[in-house]
Amino acid sequence: MTQPNRKASEYVKVYRFMTEGMGLSGTELLIYARVFGFSKLNGGEFWESKRGIAEFLGISERQAHRSFRSLVEKGLLLEVGERSLPNGRITKRYEVAQEPVRKGLSSMARRYPSSPRDT
Repeated sequence: MTQPNRKASEYVKVYRFMTEGMGLSGTELLIYARVFGFSKLNGGEFWESKRGIAEFLGISERQAHRSFRSLVEKGLLLEVGERSLPNGRITKRYEVAQEPVRKGLSSMARRYPSSPRDT
């Protein structure tokens, strides 16, 4: 039996470079992974409301605000403007900063070099 088609909004995918390469954990890791996943699908931008991400992750809206602020201060996310939601609310738009991703991936490549294959 096949699994139903899952939408990106129904899950968060955490990559090893986020934990080991970038040192993320806890709520910041989950929020970063959610932004990263949406950014890949939406042309680089994330605009889900703090309320929406808090409900999805089962955290307080205040904790979502703190984690976003911390991720921006660390240079992992970039605040790039605002977006009007269909309900009339305004939410901030974010992008994933590319340099930390490159560094995280590079760190992982050094830590786990590919083994030569027999030919």
